[in-house]
Amino acid sequence: MYPKYQRRNTLAFTAASYFALAAGIFLYCLGIYNADWQLNVKGYYLLCMFLIIITSIVTQKVIRDNAEDKELKNENPKHRLRNTPAFTGMAIVGLIIGFCMFFIGLYNATFELNEKGYYIAVMLLISYSSIGVQKVTRDNAEDKEIFENHNLNG
Repeated sequence: MYPKYQRRNTLAFTAASYFALAAGIFLYCLGIYNADWQLNVKGYYLLCMFLIIITSIVTQKVIRDNAEDKELKNENPKHRLRNTPAFTGMAIVGLIIGFCMFFIGLYNATFELNEKGYYIAVMLLISYSSIGVQKVTRDNAEDKEIFENHNLNG
C-alpha cells in the first residue's frame, strides 16, 4: 500500500506561474517595442532577457538536481551525479553575466529613473517566474509519474 501522496502544485499555482512569465515577457517586449531606440539597442535588451530566462531555468534545475543527487549519493555511493561542478558553475556564472549585462546596460542608458525601474521590475518578474515555471513543470511531471505508477500498481 502506498502512503497518501498529494500533488505539490495546485492548478492555480501552475497557471499563475505560466501567467506571470507570459505577462513579464509581454510587458518587457511591449516596453522595448514602444521605446524610441535604435534596433541594436532593442536587440541587446531582448538578448539580455532571453539569457536571463534560460540561465534562470538552468540554474534552478542544476541546484535542484544537485540537492537531490546529494541525498541519493548518501543512500547509494554509486549514484551518478547529473551535473558536473563545471556545469553547475557555468549555469550560475551565466546567470550572473546575464544580470550584469542587463544592469550595466541600464546603468549607462540615458533613460529616466522610472523607466529604468520599470525594466528592472519586469526583469525580476521574468527571472522569478521562469524559475517557477521550471519548478512546476518538473514537479507536475514527477507527480504525474508517481500517480500513474500508483494507479498501475494499486
